[in-house]
Amino acid sequence: MKMKTRWTIHFLIIMIPFSIPLAAGFYWLWLHQLLILWLSAAAVLGGIWWLINQRLSRQDLELELLDISPSVEKTAQSKRAYEKIEQISAVHRNSNPDLASSEFYMQTLLEVMRAVAEQYYPKRKDALLEIKLPYLLKVIEMLAQELRVSLSENVPGSHIFSVNDIVRSQRLANRGRELYRLFRIVSAGLDPISAMVRELRILATDSLLTHSTEDIKRWLIDAYIKKIGYYAIELYSGNLILDNSLFAHATRSSQQELDKIKHREAAASAEPFRILVLGQTNAGKSSLINVLFGVKKAETDVVPTTEGITSYLLERPGLETAIISDCEGYGSDGYQGALSTRVSEEIVRSDIIILVISAINVARAPDKKMLQTIRDCFEAKNRNSLPPIAVALTHVDQLRPLREWSPPYDVIKPGSPKAQAIRLMMETVTTELGLKIEQIAPVNLKPGFEYNVEEGLIPAVFQQLEQAKQVRYLRCLKEYRKEDYWRRLWNQSKRAGQYFAKKGFSSLEKSSAALPEKAERGGESR
Repeated sequence: MKMKTRWTIHFLIIMIPFSIPLAAGFYWLWLHQLLILWLSAAAVLGGIWWLINQRLSRQDLELELLDISPSVEKTAQSKRAYEKIEQISAVHRNSNPDLASSEFYMQTLLEVMRAVAEQYYPKRKDALLEIKLPYLLKVIEMLAQELRVSLSENVPGSHIFSVNDIVRSQRLANRGRELYRLFRIVSAGLDPISAMVRELRILATDSLLTHSTEDIKRWLIDAYIKKIGYYAIELYSGNLILDNSLFAHATRSSQQELDKIKHREAAASAEPFRILVLGQTNAGKSSLINVLFGVKKAETDVVPTTEGITSYLLERPGLETAIISDCEGYGSDGYQGALSTRVSEEIVRSDIIILVISAINVARAPDKKMLQTIRDCFEAKNRNSLPPIAVALTHVDQLRPLREWSPPYDVIKPGSPKAQAIRLMMETVTTELGLKIEQIAPVNLKPGFEYNVEEGLIPAVFQQLEQAKQVRYLRCLKEYRKEDYWRRLWNQSKRAGQYFAKKGFSSLEKSSAALPEKAERGGESR
């Protein structure tokens, strides 16, 4: 007797006891004229669930499908090749092929590669063979590496079990399934009701697993075809690179440009920062410079540059070498008119400007004029990169209340009357001069009572170093271009002079050599 016939007989024998109450139930519904209503309701509910299940199945399938379009090059040929791959995938994933057969994989591989090759070589008779062997081996290497990573990361125990272990486990699983079938037959005879419930549960589970297995199968077919298609596009489009280390280096033209930029930036970083100190007369500029250096600068340390300007070399931790220039105080009559000949060039050359403003001097008009002069100087030189400005608000110890002086003061959330007065003065300066509160640092420069230079002013300068570096870079770039212009002109003139001198000497030599010949000829004729 065949195994299928035996299982059919077993099932019928098991179902005979349950057919009696089932028939009795139908008979009761027929007596009460409810059988048609029950069958109709069951059919409607079953139809509704079937429609919902189909809709959910389509949505799940669409969400699970692999999408390689973002990785495909956006060209007309690649787009057509991808459309062909989509069509091949749709045909195969809905045809329920046998995934256990190697024939499916080989036929699908050739079909996909042929479809892609025909898009890139439409006029070739054997477009499939337009493959260079090193590139084909590269694709095989990439596929093998991707498969290895997927197995090692997603399959539990793949690095532990051997192929022989997998074969043995499959044999044990088959033997276990046979024993479980025997258990179901024996338990059905001993406890028919529990066996029926179990069989119904198994039937529902098998149906669900069958549905899930079909979805997984479609997804695997789609992923296999699209992976092959992606590598086929890379292979036939010519985008595949044999040596990936090439991308670790820039192209030759880009590398030359990078070398020029690095050389220029290195030269700019070697250029010292130029810090310009400006302020009205008696605002405290000299005192600020002495505090910055930590000592009182003697006349022998002063390096005169232009009239009214003295420069010093400043070196502080965290700050690159800087030249700090102290301009004479402004605010006097006639200073603004003579500014263009004394300070304007130094303003344009500066990378950071420290504006010293006295808290007890209410005259803000000279400070406004100086800020406008700074803008005018840069506009006159066609430069839009203004240097950052830090404000040192001096003489804050003389604000009311006069006798109160117990630093430090919290100007962010002022509590004491002195802190409130300092904060109010800072806000007044920002409003009148159009600056930001972060640019202002209240300081006291009185010897022995120095306050907030290290804690406030220096950090305010450091916060603007990035902008100052940009200003310095542009300043150096303009000077380098100017130097390069004159250097090139000098080299061209020198080469031209050498050329004409060489030509002149050669002409002179020819003339001197021709004179004796003429003389000899003249003698002979006589």
